[in-house]
Amino acid sequence: MIPRLDINRCLFSVLAMTFLLVSGPAPARAKLITYPAPEGVARARDFRVRINGQEVFVYDTEVAAFAYFSFDGQAEVEIAPRIDVKHVEVRPKSLGIRPVLRDNAMRFTLARPANLSVELNGESKRVLYLFANPLETGAPNPEDANVRYFAPGRIYDAGTIELRSGETLYIAGGAVVRGTVLARDARNVHIAGRGIFESEGKGKQKTRLIQFIRCQNVNVSGIIVVNSQSWTLVPVDCDHVTVRNVKMVNWQFGSDGIDLVSTSNVLIEGCFLRDNDDCISVKVWGGDPGYPRKDELGPDVHHIRVLDSVFWNMAWGNALEIGFELRAHSVSDILFRNCDVIHVERGAVLSIHNGDYATVSDVHYENIRVEDARHKLIDLAIFLSQYSVDRPPSAEERKRRYLEGAWDGVLKVPPGERSNYARNRGHIRHITFKNIQVVDGSLPFSIISGYDVNHQVEDVTVEHLV
Repeated sequence: MIPRLDINRCLFSVLAMTFLLVSGPAPARAKLITYPAPEGVARARDFRVRINGQEVFVYDTEVAAFAYFSFDGQAEVEIAPRIDVKHVEVRPKSLGIRPVLRDNAMRFTLARPANLSVELNGESKRVLYLFANPLETGAPNPEDANVRYFAPGRIYDAGTIELRSGETLYIAGGAVVRGTVLARDARNVHIAGRGIFESEGKGKQKTRLIQFIRCQNVNVSGIIVVNSQSWTLVPVDCDHVTVRNVKMVNWQFGSDGIDLVSTSNVLIEGCFLRDNDDCISVKVWGGDPGYPRKDELGPDVHHIRVLDSVFWNMAWGNALEIGFELRAHSVSDILFRNCDVIHVERGAVLSIHNGDYATVSDVHYENIRVEDARHKLIDLAIFLSQYSVDRPPSAEERKRRYLEGAWDGVLKVPPGERSNYARNRGHIRHITFKNIQVVDGSLPFSIISGYDVNHQVEDVTVEHLV
């Protein structure tokens, strides 16, 4: 028997369902947290930024302006630059942000956190960085004895901050801390917050800005690092290091971003690094007084993950680098995945420079988008360099043998001496490049170069290079 269809009841149910779908529960209101800048901080006068109608302070540096905030929901962004604007690019381009330009102001909407470079009229010399953070969770208690707490609204000249086991350095949003950080032989050390950590500036000795030596369980998250004078974030002989949502705006020569020196079990995720040397560098040798000498064998390095991050490499160094100092038996199991390389002004985007005797193997570059690479894309090479364990001892001889050309730091091997130097040369094996896209800019070239027949670059797979 065919059941009767109650049209009225059916119609009522459809209408009720439609009402629920259209009206539904009201969406949660967007939450926005801004951080007033301390008195005395330089304000950038060439950009004005509003988020959800609320003005946000714009910081000034020698190379860029930047602003930061935290939010949940949606962020309506309005940027009003001082100059006349005819063209706007928001990088990374993979986010698909296309601002509406009207009355010399640009507007767009963010539905999730992102670290952006806003570039005007095709220029990259003076840009605005916008660091749109997620809401902060798990902030420590300022009264906790194991917390070094820097409150908002002040500039602190902190000198050297030495962290001990179990301690947290917390820089609140709206605080600016100037100094250096050092932890030795410590466990469970943390640096967190939304504030700014910067070097003490010109005239100060070029020391590493944040350094962990022989530490375990290191976490760095959320902060903005500005104007490093040397290597910026440097774990040396460490184990289990996590770096999340760290932003860097550096421009001094030699201001490497994150140098992983003889360090294993690393996760770098959701970061934005602008540096004037290697953005990421994996090395073996620390150069620290408590570390083995340059000619000693270091520990093997393994299990490093660099994910979901944005990189801008200036004229020195390379963007995603393994090398040059590789004095260990092996460097292996390294993954770079889902990263946007928005500028490489010179050097290489994806590079392994083996200047010593390690075997570098099982390295994977996956889902990398390259927007502006002006020199090299893929660069795999085994050679003698000015950083090698067997480099000539005198600076004068190194200068005389310096090989000008596609590589920085490479030395000529004198005729008849190639076999002598071969004993300290290593290998590069089992390297995969998958889903690499050059989406804009000029077309970079690539290099794959071994040292001799016994020290070659082997088993390289390139899959879906566009």
